[in-house]
Amino acid sequence: MNGAGAAFAAITEILTWAGLGAAAVFGAAALIVKLADGTWLPVRAVIIGDPDAADPSAREVVRWFGEDGVHEAPLTAELRAAAEGDEVTLHHRVGSRDDVRLDAHSPWPRLLGGVALASGGVGLLTLVAQIAAMFAAG
Repeated sequence: MNGAGAAFAAITEILTWAGLGAAAVFGAAALIVKLADGTWLPVRAVIIGDPDAADPSAREVVRWFGEDGVHEAPLTAELRAAAEGDEVTLHHRVGSRDDVRLDAHSPWPRLLGGVALASGGVGLLTLVAQIAAMFAAG
């Protein structure tokens, strides 16, 4: 095997193992993050409070009815921007008293899953290139 062939074999070997290993790690991380995120249900919340009140306890909050009673969370600028008058549609984490967000799904599992797919693609592509080079070399 000449120098160029040995270098090609070494590079494809490294990229194959690195790509497939990274795909396994990022895929497992995506699964763990997805499971840890929990279940989020859509709710319609009402904005309560006076933003100009001198008393800090009169701050604006969002309140909604959950399966286990009334829930409350602080009103953030993001929730205020999404509000339609005195109401806002948001997602509430099941089992929590005050976890809310605007989207039902976290972007992290999708990002980690995309990185896992890209890494796996690189690993498989270099594996095919390595096998093809072995057959071409005889």
